[in-house]
Order: sequence, then structure tokens, then C-alpha cells
Amino acid sequence: LAPLALALSACVTAPPLTGPVAQAEAPRFDPFVFFLGQSRGEGTLKKALSDPVPIRVESSGRIVTETRPAALWAEPAARVLVLDQVVREGKKRPRQRQWRLVEVAPGRYEGTLSDAISPVTARSEGNRLTITFTIKGGFSVRQELTLSADGRRAANVMRVSKLGVTVAVLSEGIVRE
Repeated sequence: LAPLALALSACVTAPPLTGPVAQAEAPRFDPFVFFLGQSRGEGTLKKALSDPVPIRVESSGRIVTETRPAALWAEPAARVLVLDQVVREGKKRPRQRQWRLVEVAPGRYEGTLSDAISPVTARSEGNRLTITFTIKGGFSVRQELTLSADGRRAANVMRVSKLGVTVAVLSEGIVRE
């Protein structure tokens, strides 16, 4: 089993982007700023033992204020980033999904993704945003988005793994419109 795992993990590596974006302290990656309004992403998904597939994502983000049902204590309203997306994967039919994120502490976020079976957690450190969650089949997903110096573009590398073995990698460039 170990040789198979090594062989599979060697098959799936991140394809090069147009140019690497270095991690830096500034600008700070704030998803509430970057994903507000329209953005689009284009990239390549490489699955183990499959040919690369083009990916296109159109996103529309908005911030809403949500109050929780009345409780015994007064809980402040939460600012929620709602990100609606249309994902086009190769020749498959487009699919819709929705992200909902709340900042729970400075640079720390929690929320949901309609494709995920676990809560979404995210952490912003400098110009990098790291997001983790689990999808159907028990696959672990880790995304690292690195914001460009101008704050208008981000490089996204998403790794999907099972039992510690990388089975798919998405490399994507995202641009705010």
C-alpha cells in the first residue's frame, strides 16, 4: 500500500501558475475585502491518474448581517461573507455552491461551504489565507490563497488528500473585477 501511495502522490503536483506570489506580511489577506463583489478564477485541476481539466469559477460576494435567535444573553449580530459561485469543471455541467464565513477572531474565520461535509476553518497570516474542510468521501481539502501586492489577484493552490495522500491539486489564478 505504501508504494502505491507514493506513486499516486508523485502523480499529482501543482502545475505552475503564471508566476509565484511570495508570502508577505502586507497586504493582509482579508476575504471580506477580496471577495466582496465580482471575481473570476481560471486554473487547472489535476487528479491522480487523469488528464488535467480546466476549471473556471465565477464568484459574487456580499456581506450580510445576521442575528441569532433570541437567547438568554444578548449576542451581537455577525457580519457574514456570503460568496455565491458557479464552477465549471471541464465539460461537466456548471454547478453552484455557496461559502459563508464569519470572522471569529482577528484573522480567524469559520463557516460553511455547500460542497463540504465539515465546517470550514480559515486563517489569514499576512498575504496568505489558508482554508481547510472535508468533502464527501472523507477527502481533506486545504487551500492556500496568496494575495498579490496590488490586492486585485490571488494565487490559489488547493490540495485534496485521503489518508495523507494527495489525490488532486488545483492551481488557479483569481482576479477581482
